[in-house]
Amino acid sequence: MTNKRMVAMLATFLAVATVASPLLSLLQAAVGPDPEVLRLPTFATAVGAAVVWLFWRESLNFPHLTGRSVMRVAILAVVFAAVTLAVLIVLNVAEGSPWSPLDVSTLPVSLGLVLVLQLLGVAGEEVGWRGVVQPLLENRFSLVWSGIITGALFGLGHFYVLLAAGVIVYLAFVVAAIGLSVTLAVLTVGKSFAVRVLIATFFHWLVNLAMLLAFSSGDESLLWTINTAIATGLVAVLAVVVTRGSKERKSDQSETEAVAA
Repeated sequence: MTNKRMVAMLATFLAVATVASPLLSLLQAAVGPDPEVLRLPTFATAVGAAVVWLFWRESLNFPHLTGRSVMRVAILAVVFAAVTLAVLIVLNVAEGSPWSPLDVSTLPVSLGLVLVLQLLGVAGEEVGWRGVVQPLLENRFSLVWSGIITGALFGLGHFYVLLAAGVIVYLAFVVAAIGLSVTLAVLTVGKSFAVRVLIATFFHWLVNLAMLLAFSSGDESLLWTINTAIATGLVAVLAVVVTRGSKERKSDQSETEAVAA
């Protein structure tokens, strides 16, 4: 794939998603649902992905498949989500526990419905970011840089954070998004479109679920946003170290077997 075509695909994705987002916001204002339960603009990236697939499906190449099993990746996703939660709990306790667990009675609908709708919302986001943007960037950049760029675009696309909380919180949110994205890049690298989206949706949803249940999804304060940036950043480093260590062990084992043969 040429650089020109890749740029055209990314530009189309971003342009379509940018146009779709406010239109979906208008739709939400007109018919619902409650944005505290599900934000329709999260599906803007799915619309962008659909347009890219419509025009360039044959050109959307995915890097070669890895030998890592889906089950192992799913286990890693659970572990990384648990570590994210643990870091947030430690920070919350150290700061005097300003955020309390979710009071289910405050939800506008049942908890089960909230979880299902949030899962759908996350899937809508990841179809675009991990299904289109990440694999496109992997054809030109390293895995970590692909994750960083994808995360930056993902974070910058959350304009409502800028409008609601200001520039500093917005930038801290972008850092948190980059951390989350690097971990997702590590988990999804080398997989097919469907597997990438499923794994990314699973991990992203687990992190959101942990924040919802343990901290009522936090708030838009600078302290909370910095905490999430610290947590996702540390887990991103852990994910890179763990997977690189695994690759080095496999490489050493292969060399040993080759020498023995």
